[in-house]
Amino acid sequence: MKITLKFPFTTAAGVRIDSLDLPRPKRADLKAAQKFSSDPVDQEDFLFSRLTGLVVEDLDQLDVADSKVLSDAFQSMASGGEITQAAGRDPAAGTTATAV
Repeated sequence: MKITLKFPFTTAAGVRIDSLDLPRPKRADLKAAQKFSSDPVDQEDFLFSRLTGLVVEDLDQLDVADSKVLSDAFQSMASGGEITQAAGRDPAAGTTATAV
């Protein structure tokens, strides 16, 4: 799923980030995050970095509203829900999610 950012940003490498691709996480992603750290915040950073392909330092530049959309989408997927519902996407219309 593509999440369109409400507040795009530029990475340290000078790349403009307007949206994030977020695939459904796999069990291996969760296991890797648990091995990486016992701290839940560090685990989330690791997971989002692994799933989006951004380094943690770049994820730190996400606006809090965009970060919430990313977190909500992940939580919905983890509980078996549809990612489109969590991120405010209308699956029938085929629109991409945007931060609220």
